[in-house]
Amino acid sequence: MDEKRNRVVRYIAFGLEILIFFVIQGVPNLIPPILGGKPVLLLGIALTIACFENEVPAMAFGIACGAMLDFGSHTHIGFYTITLAVVCFFLGYFSENYFNTSFLMTLVICVIFIPIILSLDFLISYVMKGYGSVGYYFVNHILTNMGYTFVTIPVFYGINRALSRGFVSGF
Repeated sequence: MDEKRNRVVRYIAFGLEILIFFVIQGVPNLIPPILGGKPVLLLGIALTIACFENEVPAMAFGIACGAMLDFGSHTHIGFYTITLAVVCFFLGYFSENYFNTSFLMTLVICVIFIPIILSLDFLISYVMKGYGSVGYYFVNHILTNMGYTFVTIPVFYGINRALSRGFVSGF
């Protein structure tokens, strides 16, 4: 019973983290843009939570982060929800069965998946719609979004590692 209670408390803590950073991300000018880009905080949160949870909770938190990103962004409804559900499911599966979650492994995962997800969003939202100057927009906004999002990963890794380890051991 104690393990179940710890899991519920951990999931509530993850949910509060997602909600708090969704609000922080949505407040205009709270996070200053650097070189025209702003971090996609919930993307980093979803990826780091997926490194600490097995596939079903990882997918659920991916869906939650994705739905909030879809709600609060310009992209097609469902893009981030579906993408993060799939990515987080497989990250949770592989982190549970094939590799140990470490800071270096989490950085490698984020270096791979942040550019893929943000580039797919750019491709669907801008290139396929036929907007002009897509190269300029990609270099001056999307690349800086990728870099800025990647810089936040150590913070989210630390938070989610503490939450995951703290509730597993019962503090």
